[in-house]
Amino acid sequence: MVSSLLSTLTVASALSSMALLAPTADAHQIVLLPEPQWKTNDKDTKYNPLAFLENQGFKTQEDFKSWRDENGYKSLRDFMDRAKYTVTESADFSCGFTDPKGTPQPIPAGNAMRSTGYTHDGPCEVWLDDTMVLDGDNCHEKFPGKDYTVDYSSCKGTCTLRWYWLGVRFLKNSYSWQVYKACIPLTGSGSSGAPPTTQGNGTSADSSKSSGSQKNLRE
Repeated sequence: MVSSLLSTLTVASALSSMALLAPTADAHQIVLLPEPQWKTNDKDTKYNPLAFLENQGFKTQEDFKSWRDENGYKSLRDFMDRAKYTVTESADFSCGFTDPKGTPQPIPAGNAMRSTGYTHDGPCEVWLDDTMVLDGDNCHEKFPGKDYTVDYSSCKGTCTLRWYWLGVRFLKNSYSWQVYKACIPLTGSGSSGAPPTTQGNGTSADSSKSSGSQKNLRE
């Protein structure tokens, strides 16, 4: 009977641990289309943040944009590429665990882009080389689905898609800033003629573009 009780408690403990871990694992995100070339085959490594900035001396807060403006960064990319922080072991600072020199991927039909979804609040940006083609101050609200469109017309022959997301979560009585990056080489010439994909809140990539999201890094 004692053995049976211990077995039951062990199973219950394991299930409890799984329940606590599952939401954390499911909450992270990767780009699916265009398909990244990965330097790791480990699923958890692909999905996990590259850095937790609240542990690296940053005074994190809910409103990243206000913090960014106050600290002189022009964009999320500017912050993520210039700020001083350390990424997880074996990751590349600029591209995480994705390979910018991997097999170039074709530009998706219909100007499509797909990820596993913005499950946390926080800003995101997509760049084609030096041109920003998608952005949002809170991509969890602006892009509630997994599919959206971007303007690939600035890609002429070859380019690199750079994806940035700063997941913002309130954990342990403070805000956690979680860094995600991906670099995906592309081949082909894009167009801007595809119809926009409207999200659940009525926002589309074209409406983002009209509000100034297509921007050159050199500006």
